[in-house]
Amino acid sequence: MMNAKSDNTTLFAETRNYMLKKIAELLAAGEKKLPTERELAEEVVASYATVRLVMKQLETEGFIRRIRGSGTYLEPEAEALLRQSSMRRLWYFRSPDADQPERDYGSWMRGEIRRSAAARNWNLMEEVVFTHDEFLTGLSQRLTPGDAVLYLPPTEPISVRQLGELSRYDSFPLVVLDLEFGDVSIANVTSDNRRGGMLAARQLLKNGSRTPLVLLCEPHLKQLRSRLQGFCEITEIAGITPELLDCGVSVNDDREEFAYRALLGRLKRGSLPDAVFAISDSGAFGALRAMRECGLEPGRDVGLIGFDGVSAGRKMTPSLATIAQPVAGICRTAFDILEKWVPGRRPQYQLSPEFCPGETLLPLQVNCKQEVLL
Repeated sequence: MMNAKSDNTTLFAETRNYMLKKIAELLAAGEKKLPTERELAEEVVASYATVRLVMKQLETEGFIRRIRGSGTYLEPEAEALLRQSSMRRLWYFRSPDADQPERDYGSWMRGEIRRSAAARNWNLMEEVVFTHDEFLTGLSQRLTPGDAVLYLPPTEPISVRQLGELSRYDSFPLVVLDLEFGDVSIANVTSDNRRGGMLAARQLLKNGSRTPLVLLCEPHLKQLRSRLQGFCEITEIAGITPELLDCGVSVNDDREEFAYRALLGRLKRGSLPDAVFAISDSGAFGALRAMRECGLEPGRDVGLIGFDGVSAGRKMTPSLATIAQPVAGICRTAFDILEKWVPGRRPQYQLSPEFCPGETLLPLQVNCKQEVLL
């Protein structure tokens, strides 16, 4: 049985759908003026208050224009908006990003989501959220039957209460991106972060690293812990214990700047590591700045590998070696789930990242600078 809130949401959606059909009929007949709201309430068998709410939303969306003392008329854009509204609506709730797709992972993901939505004929509605609670509030206020949801969450821990609230939306096609849930039954697509950490360790060892440093330049979420776990599993097999340098990054901090400051302080204390694994590319960019300030050249004096695969890393000099996340694959898989949604089935996928070679990771050679610092 639906609760009162669900009843109201369904009635609003049904009334809105009726109004859109009415607009289509008027457009086909070449007419511009709508019946009064009381006449519409009688037609749709809904309360006058519900009709007024729907008309207010349609006016906000640009379908209609109400003229005091004259009536309600279709706007010139109504036909184009109607075609758009016939597309299936997809809400994309995302964390804030830097609007720099070449340097920022979230911006890169946003661009891929937009391209995929356009290619698959989804009407994409974007909303920025700063917390999981904002996302959950957005779900309760925005969703109507037939909508689908993608969620790229902010980098903050998710509580048991929030997971419980999220699981109540199992009647909607809903996929969460890049948030590892473990055994929680919520549709999810993410990179295999543990495997990514393992790939980074193998590449450093292959290039001769024996004193690697791991730069923890992201908030301490499961993704970071998985990358670190995979890295340490491989180095432990090789009999090597990596040095860990925590940059103390919180949710809203500048990753690049915090990584730069942390590594600069560490390098000035001496005993140079022979390679650095930055948990994100943003941290790797900061690490590169710190190395050069100390007179070191990444790839020649110290190895450097990042994690994400943003295009700015490939374009810089020297080019950044990194573990590239399968962003296109994540988006493709997420849309496949939404389009083939089966109620009660909540698939979880971990897609494998790949090593992307770069000039910051060349076979290491002990040189004069290393000998002095060591």
